[in-house]
Amino acid sequence: MMWKEGLAGLIFMPCLFHAMTGFYCPGCGGTRAVAALLRGDLVSSFCYHPLVLYGAAACVFWLTELFVFGTEKRNRPRPVPGKYLAYGAVGITLINFVVKNCLLVCGIDLLAGGW
Repeated sequence: MMWKEGLAGLIFMPCLFHAMTGFYCPGCGGTRAVAALLRGDLVSSFCYHPLVLYGAAACVFWLTELFVFGTEKRNRPRPVPGKYLAYGAVGITLINFVVKNCLLVCGIDLLAGGW
């Protein structure tokens, strides 16, 4: 188990914003969220960074649409507007940034659990 922690420390750099300010950056928790999602732990993934689940759901939706409707032009539903997905991603990132740092100020650290 110790080699895993050492290997993770070599591969994943610590957040410089967090190291310098003590607060979390807008992307903090993203790598942990991906690891939790790959383990199938959706709740932890959401707590680490909800944008990862949002992105995974958008990819599943897009792939489902692609495989179900194929490349046929007729009877094909309108594609999901990309700018609205981008607005949603920016909103989720900002809300996550504010909530995670407000909780940190109150003494609740959502990222303290580690891997």
